[in-house]
Amino acid sequence: MEISVVVTNFNYGKYLGRCVRSLLNQSIENSRYEIIVVDDASTDDSHEILKTFSSSIRPIFLDVNSGLSVASNTGIRSAHGRYIVRVDADDYVHSDFLRTLLIGFDFFAHDCEAIALDYLNVSESGELISYGDASMDPIACAIAFKLDALEQIGLYNSTLRLNEEVDLRKRFLDEGFTIRQVNLPLYRYVNHSHSLTRRTLI
Repeated sequence: MEISVVVTNFNYGKYLGRCVRSLLNQSIENSRYEIIVVDDASTDDSHEILKTFSSSIRPIFLDVNSGLSVASNTGIRSAHGRYIVRVDADDYVHSDFLRTLLIGFDFFAHDCEAIALDYLNVSESGELISYGDASMDPIACAIAFKLDALEQIGLYNSTLRLNEEVDLRKRFLDEGFTIRQVNLPLYRYVNHSHSLTRRTLI
């Protein structure tokens, strides 16, 4: 297993199917990656939607809503891949998303501990709003980490309910780890009225 995708979901049933289908439709072999969906005690139809994908993904259902940090750490700790990439359940990805991340790690070899892709800000229907530069305006997703590097910094701070990705990125860089950027917008960051504030803003 090369890379594990950790999808975090709380009441995003409206978008969840599109997200999972985009991850199942990757241009690399299924044996090279896994999809872990951590449902943070959703009260909508998310459970029913995840059941329809049960043969292709690994769902984890939390009994109590615990926040993004706990949900993310739960998925990461259960992952089998060498690399970890987070995807939010209301977003979706290009079919070459995982292939490009893996090529990035192959290309930079021992020169980095994370690969970040650019992204497109899109509407709920997929219409382009703007281009997102991963170095100028980073987001919490569309970045793959080496699992051992995440473990070294202690994963997400489970006590945080806000700006947990800012804290993670700061500790990651403070540890001396390097993030390399690939200027391909293969992540679709969906803007809608219920969007969480997920930009790292650093």
